[in-house]
Amino acid sequence: MSAAPRVVAVVVSFNRRGLLARTLAGIAAGVLRPDAVVVVDNASTDGAPDMVRGLALPFPVDLVELGTNVGGAGGFTVGIERAVLDHAADLVWVMDDDTEPQPEALAAAVRAWTDYAPAPEQRPTVVASHVLWSDGREHPMNSMRERLGATAAQRRRAAAVGARPIRSASYVSCLLSGDAVRELGLPIADYFLWADDFEHTTRLARFNDAIQVPGSVVVHHTKKFGTTDVDPGPRFYNEVRNRVWTYGRSQCLAPWEKLAYTYATARIWVRTFTQSSDRRLLAGCLARGLRDGLRAPRPNAEVLEGVYPLRPVPSLPDGPRAGEPAREGRADGRSAVPEFSLLMPVYDGDTPERFVRALASNTREQELAPAEAVIVRDGPVGPALQAALDGAAAAAGTVPVRVVALEQNVGLTAALGLGLEACTHGVVARADADDISLPHRFAAQLPVIAAGADLVGTAMDEIGDDEAAVLAHRRVPTSPASIRSVARARNPFNHPTVVFRRAAVDAVGGYQHVPGAEDWWLWARLIAAGADVRNLAEPLVRYRVSGGAYERRGGRAAFAGDLVVAAQLRAAGFLTGTQWLRNVAVRAVYRFLPTPVRAGRYRRMVSRR
Repeated sequence: MSAAPRVVAVVVSFNRRGLLARTLAGIAAGVLRPDAVVVVDNASTDGAPDMVRGLALPFPVDLVELGTNVGGAGGFTVGIERAVLDHAADLVWVMDDDTEPQPEALAAAVRAWTDYAPAPEQRPTVVASHVLWSDGREHPMNSMRERLGATAAQRRRAAAVGARPIRSASYVSCLLSGDAVRELGLPIADYFLWADDFEHTTRLARFNDAIQVPGSVVVHHTKKFGTTDVDPGPRFYNEVRNRVWTYGRSQCLAPWEKLAYTYATARIWVRTFTQSSDRRLLAGCLARGLRDGLRAPRPNAEVLEGVYPLRPVPSLPDGPRAGEPAREGRADGRSAVPEFSLLMPVYDGDTPERFVRALASNTREQELAPAEAVIVRDGPVGPALQAALDGAAAAAGTVPVRVVALEQNVGLTAALGLGLEACTHGVVARADADDISLPHRFAAQLPVIAAGADLVGTAMDEIGDDEAAVLAHRRVPTSPASIRSVARARNPFNHPTVVFRRAAVDAVGGYQHVPGAEDWWLWARLIAAGADVRNLAEPLVRYRVSGGAYERRGGRAAFAGDLVVAAQLRAAGFLTGTQWLRNVAVRAVYRFLPTPVRAGRYRRMVSRR
């Protein structure tokens, strides 16, 4: 992604032609304008689509006319899908048709998102605006509370950009990270209206930061000043059903949050009944909502069948991938092998001699060499390692070397994300700065990629200081079926061995921060999206096991990381409840074994698979 993110606005409208015109005028009058605007018309009968077509706007408009009113939830599902799949949005700016952005609204939100952290993976997945009513008062319908349980670090990061941490946001002007949508999916169209934005934004922000930016101001032109709990009428049915779905079916909230929100919602419903002029109507809505909330919401494609040909998000690209040639056959009947980039992160803890040796083994010593080597220097390094980086071209032979020098240490996940941006080829090979690749590694893996695979890893050997002395073998599952099965219990790929199609990785949101398991989380999303994943049984990488490696794999900190990983995989639906419980139990035993026993158990486990 470039320094200036690509912003695509999504506006959903139904029979509010005049307000929609005001919304589009507000977007056009902004100090910063979006790169494109998707307008989803929900079967309006007031001539709104013709009005949109007749406007002269300073940005392209993608007008989607639906033949059936599928509600705000269905409309935003369609609009966000188009934004991330057709318009390659880095940020999706969502709003209703009665929202009027003020001139600084988008500029302030984008500035806060960009300044929040040096790498996109560390930035908020949701950035909400400050919402006012028509008379300038803060709109109670769109007021957001500070995130319950926000850490000191989250408060500090938010304050640094003039914002505050939040847990949820309304679709009355908020930015959604495009990568987070590709990672975690679309809204749930079956909600029709109410709570769809709460479920979606809390899903995007459960394991990530979300902020509200007071300097990003919009006006919400509702007919009345107040909240939706004041005499909601028949719509109370949607409120009840959708809250039951959110608290009972969705993984957008942690268990303790579900209890807290259930209690808060019950209090609001009591107030709603107390203030209502038609309690009999509300009682009927409550009964039907509770009953219908017991069934699961329908899949988005089913809800929109016959209305809009919805594509899955995340979804893998079809046909030749961006940045690589089409897969024509060669004269001998084999697929052409694409050029590829080598991606290697380096940080201050790496050894200069081992880095030089690793780079040489992955470039000039390879039978099939990469077309370029992209080295990410993750923050400042010592003089010796910097000298090795300055002389990297000599170690790489004829392979061009590019060093991406980061001013501060951002961590492995962010470094890999920034490195991927710098890669110029559609296929990327990973390598670590202290491991050794055998000379035929890429010659063995690239033909598998050329034949159609999206991800190819290999087995590897563990070594110490002596690269010729193998300490253990790390075997891997090789068939797609066994890879998918093993992925539910542990990481099925050795990260330093993989080669992948960048388009496939980008399509599911790229690397995202999961402490100690950013690779497993990425592979899980690729598998869930239907990627062609393979492993070669031959160990083609020699993995350096440094001193203290097995000590670091034990203890409370390591187990706490396991809980985060398991929760994220469970929240994404990759693990069932039983699988989650099994994984947590197994990891608890493993993490608290004595170090010698843990080392032996680990080596036996990876060697027999």
